[in-house]
Amino acid sequence: MVQTKKFEQSFVNEYLAWNLHDRDVERRSRLEGKLEANIETARRLNSLGFPLETIAQATGLSIETVKQILG
Repeated sequence: MVQTKKFEQSFVNEYLAWNLHDRDVERRSRLEGKLEANIETARRLNSLGFPLETIAQATGLSIETVKQILG
């Protein structure tokens, strides 16, 4: 019976670890998608002639990042 309880706890621990891993992967994927959307928005705003400060403010990116993106 003790072995069964140890196995069950081990299974629960492993399940929880995988669940946390899956959530981390999902969260990272959403953040990467949001970043890509912000980069695309920065490029569009730049093509429309918006100043770098406005692009940074609109996208939430730093001015340095906007400068790197826009070359």
